[in-house]
Amino acid sequence: MGDITIEKADYIIAHYTDLLTLAERKALRHHVSTIKLEGTADGRLTRLYLKTGWLTDDPLILNYLTEGYIRFTLNCAERILKDNPEKIFFNLCPHMQKAGPYAVRQTMPLVWA
Repeated sequence: MGDITIEKADYIIAHYTDLLTLAERKALRHHVSTIKLEGTADGRLTRLYLKTGWLTDDPLILNYLTEGYIRFTLNCAERILKDNPEKIFFNLCPHMQKAGPYAVRQTMPLVWA
């Protein structure tokens, strides 16, 4: 698996969604929609999400998520890094060496002049 962390995988998924395959995008959309619909008992809304493509019943797409969302993001990020290493740039915090601008905001105090 290399040195990919969940933070780096999340960063790649958040900032490089254009490098996901169509099937990976459908799986991601399905996962997000499942979370949005969590706790609702409205079958009409679920059918609407299926009809519009926000949910899927395609076993090939659902197979991406069988090991859970974290494994899915790690697998996608590893594939993207392997296939497109020249396109991926991490915005690492110089103090914490974590990905993303949120890490910089947590460690660098804001100074208003």
